[in-house]
Amino acid sequence: MARLSRSLSRIFAVVAAVALTTGLQPAQAAYPERTITIVCASGAGGAVDVTTRIITDHMSKTLGQNIVVQNEPGAGGTLAINTVAKAAPDGYTLLTIGPTVSTLAELFPNTKVDVIRDLQPVSVIGATPMVLMMHKDVPGADYASFLAYTKSHSGELTFASNGRGSAGHLAGSLFKKMAGVDLRYIPYRTTPQATADLIGGRISMIWLSSLGNLAGTGAVRPVAVTLTGERWNQFPDVPTFDELGLKGYEATTWVSMYGPKSAPKEIAERLTAALNAALADPAVQKRLDQVGIVKPRTTGPAFLEKYLKDEIEKWNDILRTTKDTD
Repeated sequence: MARLSRSLSRIFAVVAAVALTTGLQPAQAAYPERTITIVCASGAGGAVDVTTRIITDHMSKTLGQNIVVQNEPGAGGTLAINTVAKAAPDGYTLLTIGPTVSTLAELFPNTKVDVIRDLQPVSVIGATPMVLMMHKDVPGADYASFLAYTKSHSGELTFASNGRGSAGHLAGSLFKKMAGVDLRYIPYRTTPQATADLIGGRISMIWLSSLGNLAGTGAVRPVAVTLTGERWNQFPDVPTFDELGLKGYEATTWVSMYGPKSAPKEIAERLTAALNAALADPAVQKRLDQVGIVKPRTTGPAFLEKYLKDEIEKWNDILRTTKDTD
């Protein structure tokens, strides 16, 4: 019996060795096998949330698994980033976030979050331009006269957004630097609170990706759109800042997707393929057009990795020089 046991052990050892050398190992399951959770660093209904939901609705069909969007706003996105950074790097917990991801080092210097260290880029998934809305009583019938008034009344006009690092905050700070004007920044907790004060004339201007509760009030007027190149289909009659002479001015609510650091490259590629399938679908494009979301110029982890680093450099410089980090 002992001799038989030893013989069987030798046979099993040989079979195992052959399996290792010939690749006869248990096959790894294809990704994804189960539900994917997207941690969205934005409240429900915001530009980041809407972009995420439109895109991932289609991605779930391509991937053959449910995708659940879990909103986790607050603290400039650091709460959501921490949730994802601490998750297993298996592609089942992902992050979507707006441009605040590029401003954390400057706006939240005491945070322990480091997006380059903690996150694995997947892709840019969409962007929403903005329009500068001005209270009707702000002097200046056109852009040139408004600019002249702003320069001659340094520090008197104000602009608002839903918090430091938000797209509206960055758009206003970029305008300050490029136009050479001094505007006072007033941060609000939410966009509806800020727009309510704009309607009431307590705020001079705001950069918005949708009119929300401003529509039909008659209290505001559009000035310019934050795109370089063609006009935005949501405001076809409103010129771009670039058209008006502020060459190269562009600020959008760009939305990007990440996983935890060390997530396999194959997962990012699989997600990018599903994203590209969504962007190529006419029905998805129609939904994007309806809410003013612009498709990304390029997708994939390599582009996002470079784009994120460029945006960090750009906005940190803007925020330091405009003193909008106080």
